Amino acid sequence: MCFFLVCLEFFFVNCAKKFVGGIVMKDFSALVSAADKSVSASVSASVSASEPVSVSVENFQSSAVVAYEPKRAQVGFFHVWIRGSNRYNVFYDTTDFAGFLERCQRSAEKNETVVSAFVLMDNHVHLQVYTRALNAFMRSLLMSFNQWYNKRKGMSGQLFNSPFSSKLIDNEEYLQYNYLYILTNPIRAGICENITKYRWSSYHFSKKGYYNSLGKFIDVSNLVNDYLYKSNNHLHLSALHHLKEFWSLEGTEGENSEVKEHYKEKHIIRPTDHEVSTYLVYILQGRKLSEISRKELIRTMQILRDHGNATYRQISSVTHESFYDVVRMLKR
Repeated sequence: MCFFLVCLEFFFVNCAKKFVGGIVMKDFSALVSAADKSVSASVSASVSASEPVSVSVENFQSSAVVAYEPKRAQVGFFHVWIRGSNRYNVFYDTTDFAGFLERCQRSAEKNETVVSAFVLMDNHVHLQVYTRALNAFMRSLLMSFNQWYNKRKGMSGQLFNSPFSSKLIDNEEYLQYNYLYILTNPIRAGICENITKYRWSSYHFSKKGYYNSLGKFIDVSNLVNDYLYKSNNHLHLSALHHLKEFWSLEGTEGENSEVKEHYKEKHIIRPTDHEVSTYLVYILQGRKLSEISRKELIRTMQILRDHGNATYRQISSVTHESFYDVVRMLKR
């Protein structure tokens, strides 16, 4: 009887997960197709209604806000992140946060993009988007926000490091990991205790039937949320599990290697980012990261981790690999 109930629950959870907005989502590719259609609908609806983003062609071409962009994929789901120059704070008050969201919305409308998740921290931003024109979207967003921000505060110069960072999301596992990574960012930073408590996050768009004050600044597509989670409670439980995987000792056993990893994370003295960067230069012995093989890169990461006591975040930062890839490669 218990086995029957477990199977029944599994069946309904997975059915609910794949049935979104009246459309049966068979797999990740079906979600991508639905997202692409939503972009088409968004573009059609905003052709006459959206306000132009105030960016002059002259400034658009000459400004240092968007530095040389390496070749990268342009179409699909992406995790995009930007950090304040020299790690300085960018957002200080409600107007700063709201101004960024408004320009993100306008840039999305102009550049065939929909936002499925975001979090705005004091000195950095994480976005999950589906787009047909990644570079154009980010160029428009960064240019318009930089010009508005500097004019408003009587400043000059570049607000964010360039170029922006991005990673293509090409499977459901990473889609969910990234979605939860974005929403739980404020918790890992020690700002709040759960995803409901942070104001400048797309979590608030997942609560259907409730007033959402951020809705006047930006539209967030619920396609991904509805595809991954059958209810708001399901989202909460998944967020807790996501945090537990990286932070908690509970649920692990004796000499299990994961226990050692978690214990190291919580109890050893960590080097500074500068020390990790200096150690990397020493390990490479004059070579560049682009000159070493994938196998050598993983070995270098292992040395930074085991002998340099660097965190996954620090390794990700100095090697320019995504946090997700660093964790995956070092836990093989």
